[in-house]
Amino acid sequence: MGSVTASINLHALQHNLLRVKQLAPNGKVISVIKANAYGHGVLPVADALSDSDGFAVARLDEACYLRKQGINKTIILLEGVYSIEEYRQCFELQLILVIQSMEQFHCLKEFFGQHQPLISQKNNDPVFEYWLKLDTGMHRLGLSKDELTYLLENETDFFSDMKSKCLLSGIMSHFSCADEVDNPVNDAQLLQFNQQYHQLMATQAIKLNPVTKSMANSAAILAIPEAHFDWLRPGIMLYGVSPFESANPRRTGLDEQLMPVMTLSSQVIAIKKLKKGDCIGYGASWCCPHDMTIGVIAIGYGDGYPRHAPTGTPVLIHNTEVPLVGRVSMDMITVDLSLLEEKSIPLKTGDKAILWGEGLPIERVSQKSGTIAYELLCQITQRVCFRYE
Repeated sequence: MGSVTASINLHALQHNLLRVKQLAPNGKVISVIKANAYGHGVLPVADALSDSDGFAVARLDEACYLRKQGINKTIILLEGVYSIEEYRQCFELQLILVIQSMEQFHCLKEFFGQHQPLISQKNNDPVFEYWLKLDTGMHRLGLSKDELTYLLENETDFFSDMKSKCLLSGIMSHFSCADEVDNPVNDAQLLQFNQQYHQLMATQAIKLNPVTKSMANSAAILAIPEAHFDWLRPGIMLYGVSPFESANPRRTGLDEQLMPVMTLSSQVIAIKKLKKGDCIGYGASWCCPHDMTIGVIAIGYGDGYPRHAPTGTPVLIHNTEVPLVGRVSMDMITVDLSLLEEKSIPLKTGDKAILWGEGLPIERVSQKSGTIAYELLCQITQRVCFRYE
């Protein structure tokens, strides 16, 4: 008794992928499975999402692991790489690289200059593909307008001479405010992206290439159909979470016709009868306003439950929400069981407590805790038992 379990509903994953395809039936789907599939376990998730057209990860070690585990689908490396040795690995693993800086582009040129004997053609197909990432307003990664213009004016020989070996096959950008549907920044970014695409395709050395476009993350898939383009990049929505957590009123995955994938649960390990004025937990920061019954649940920040979750954060026991009281500790939280007593619902040690997931949307927990669902999912620790259903 006392173990914490993250139950992963693989059917829900597949349902959510189907929802993406229903919303944007003409686009190919690159499922984002970086950060261990947002904390859900990258290999089971990749297997469950086998109907995707490919996967996206952030870092080279993530892509290497997927290849070693037999994942042969298209893999896009969103942050790109920075050294000749890393380019060699990407070439051998047949990854699609994202070039998001001038430094990376020059390193790409240097790699192909040094490894001509390594590079051969098979059936006249390019042996290496890359995408350019454009900075349309996020101002984090991506080529600026001036940098793209410089490349198109000064690197035509590379684009033309190398396209049979090293093909520019796509461009992408990233919305900074797609979760705010009415934010004018979205329209400005979309306009700039389309303008730069036309600039790219007007370049003699490139215009005959089938350069594809990608800009839609989860929020844009749901709310900006003009951004769907050739490749979709769903992330958080695959895991059953709404990207519109900051909306007013706040939205959950259920509002987007998504199913929760992770249900985090534990057990009641003690039931305490306390008197008015008794204080609970570290710091004695919360004291009983009247005689009451308190339940102790075996979960804490050592499992990834947010330490900053305040009194009032909901926990689900016997399909009834009860509030957390007092501070979260490493291994335990305490909850007020008054509502269960009012409903004459019997409680005993060993009973299940759901921290988020089926019956309790994670967005409600993240809102109460002053964070976002992404963080809650990604910070689950290794001592949590994962079960795939």
